Amino acid sequence: MSEEKIITRKIENHLFMTEIRKAFGEDGMKSVTFVVRGFSMQPFLWNGRDKVVLVPPRKPQKGDVVLAEVAKRRYALHRVIDEKDGIYTMQGDGNPTWMTEQFKEENIVGIADAFIRKGKYVSLKSRKWRWYSTLWMTLRPLRRIILGIYRRTYKNALK
Repeated sequence: MSEEKIITRKIENHLFMTEIRKAFGEDGMKSVTFVVRGFSMQPFLWNGRDKVVLVPPRKPQKGDVVLAEVAKRRYALHRVIDEKDGIYTMQGDGNPTWMTEQFKEENIVGIADAFIRKGKYVSLKSRKWRWYSTLWMTLRPLRRIILGIYRRTYKNALK
């Protein structure tokens, strides 16, 4: 039986990203798991509840969920939606179509391999996830409407 090392602490994002890069590089770790912060990937990933399992950087494909530095000391965990001349465009699943970030391959901290949603492990290689991912990217032009309905419904369900 192998023992898993779990470290829990709060640190600034840029220090955390340095630690992840070190874990993948010097320490040779195959994955890093952490709790998601922020609301840009809702309704699918929830701030403070869900976790992401990152694997070391590689050349991303359209549809991959990537953690990258999008500006100096500013990071985003979003889905790759385009690539042109080595510049990748990413967008959070909960963001409107006009809200995107860009990054270069060397700015990738890691690539999501799985999520832990509501305590359940979801492999991003699974048929269900690939279907969802394809559908969500196809619906990008309608995202504002879909998210508006979702937010109103969810907000009313909380009352």
